[in-house]
Amino acid sequence: MVILLCTSFLSAQTIVTIEECQQWSVAQSSANVQKSLNQQLLKVKLNDATSHYYPSVEVAGVISFQSDVPQLPLSVAGVEKISRDQYQIGLELYQVIFDGGKAIYNRRYEFLANDTEISKLDLTINTMKEQVISLYINLLIIEKQYAILTNVEKTMTEQLDQLRIMLKEGIIYGNAVSHLEVEQLKIEQQKGELKATKESIISSLSILTGKDLSNAVFVVPDVGDEEANTESSRLEYTIFKNEISALDYQRKLHYANTIPQISLVGLGGYGRTTFNIFSNKFDWFYYVGLTFRIPVINWARTAGVGNIINLQKSILEAQKSDFEKENKIAIQEKLNEIQRLEELVRLDKKITDKYEAITATYRIQLVNGTITVYDYIKQQNDEIQSLINQEVHTFQLLKAKYELKALKGKL
Repeated sequence: MVILLCTSFLSAQTIVTIEECQQWSVAQSSANVQKSLNQQLLKVKLNDATSHYYPSVEVAGVISFQSDVPQLPLSVAGVEKISRDQYQIGLELYQVIFDGGKAIYNRRYEFLANDTEISKLDLTINTMKEQVISLYINLLIIEKQYAILTNVEKTMTEQLDQLRIMLKEGIIYGNAVSHLEVEQLKIEQQKGELKATKESIISSLSILTGKDLSNAVFVVPDVGDEEANTESSRLEYTIFKNEISALDYQRKLHYANTIPQISLVGLGGYGRTTFNIFSNKFDWFYYVGLTFRIPVINWARTAGVGNIINLQKSILEAQKSDFEKENKIAIQEKLNEIQRLEELVRLDKKITDKYEAITATYRIQLVNGTITVYDYIKQQNDEIQSLINQEVHTFQLLKAKYELKALKGKL
């Protein structure tokens, strides 16, 4: 009993939802890994954006011989002739105090650039989610079709059993049984094709999710209705906004080049000659001070860069406007499609009910001999097609609702 219980537990089928498939596919996607790496990359870039504020210290040395040295016009007692060979070694310090705001603008620009990259990766993830939805819903359609054919096959088997009894009793001819047997073989053939298609879809879904779904049970998801408007919060709008803001910060970075920049400089060392050029002695020397740079003839170039950025912003604004129009049109078309499919599903229910009633009548008439087996087969095929149409329209409606969510940025 323990062995049987363990075996049944291991072979038990697991219910898998569409949300779980999406989560699994996202978790093992490269885009998800790239998002984490982008956060690490942002830290490096932010540090690099302010790295020029770190003090710069260098060891500098010189050994030289020069053709001439400064000389006094008259000989002065106690003043040695300056040596032409020089030896110096020391430390040079450079510390930025004010950079015109470059560090601030660079950091904000990097934040926006990173947000844009993350949004683009999220777009890739949404595309993956849509792929999962498409596979999952196609799988549900296949399963429903398979269930319909299985049910029809069961009914046909019962019908064949009755007809075989009537054939033995000589009430009907053998061709009636043969035709139904042929139809049963066709159904078995269709089921085989559906089974192969189902296995193919499950394999694709297993690759996407990284899970073995061969024994999984797939359930019909419950998708809420969206408001019948064209409002959207798609990631593309965030990307457009960030790219436009990034251009503004690029402009500020160029303008920062026209602002005075102040730095602290210092030099200390040992050697000959020192700052006292009339001394031939090796000695210590140093200096400290402030330097500033004021660009004078760079304004024309900065103005040109500003004009370029204005044009780029205008292009992005135009692209954003076009995207918004196209997205609104797509949303409205999807709303119309959902409305059409809802009407089809409503009528499909009535049609299938009628076909089921007619087929039931035909089944009795076939046994009574008032109709031919051809009439019964045609009616049964019509009923099967109506049932399949109903299920296909139902899942097309489900898929359209997911597509509407994607268009509205709510996937």
